[in-house]
Amino acid sequence: MEFQVENMGAHFDKCASDYDRHFYEDLGMCEFYDEIEKQIKACGEPKNILVLGCGTGLEVERIKHSATVTAIDISPGMLQELKKKELHLNVTLNIVCGSYFDVQFEENHFDLVLSTYSLHHFTIEQKTELYKKIYDCLKVEGYFINGDTACRDKETEIKMLSYAKDLYEREQAPFGSIHIDIPLALDTELDLLSDTGFNNISLERRWNKAALIKSVK
Repeated sequence: MEFQVENMGAHFDKCASDYDRHFYEDLGMCEFYDEIEKQIKACGEPKNILVLGCGTGLEVERIKHSATVTAIDISPGMLQELKKKELHLNVTLNIVCGSYFDVQFEENHFDLVLSTYSLHHFTIEQKTELYKKIYDCLKVEGYFINGDTACRDKETEIKMLSYAKDLYEREQAPFGSIHIDIPLALDTELDLLSDTGFNNISLERRWNKAALIKSVK
């Protein structure tokens, strides 16, 4: 089957209204988001939280304590779904529509940066840049939790990156603007975090296609 080229934002706008049902019912992601909630609690009720690629806010709904949450997403349709939700009474939500590569983060400001199923569309170089931004915006001893797809080995990673780069060259589009999954190998993810300067990097859970990694500044 030929790959259907879709703009990233347009793809998520199109699927926004059915996103939650798809994740919980079709993909069976209840256990994954239960684990996200558990890990948020383990961070000691962080007060200032940044959520990257928040979508409809499946992870934002799992914040159940007093907190100011800045939620960033490129899709207006996804953010409209998030706005409809009844969040925890003591969650103050600030929504930003844009790319987390372009949005400026205040340095040494956040207690927790959280991302789920969003960062698997980019090259190693792009993620290196993003992880540096995340590191800089965290307070000392702040947490970065990333739950996302990860491929099993470096060989698969290389093949997927090569395919994606060829596609972007054919389309003459900037890398990251097309909806295509490019999960990196788990070892690559761990190395990127270590090279950025994070400490206490731990693989909290591993599923068939996903991994939940927590690290500390």
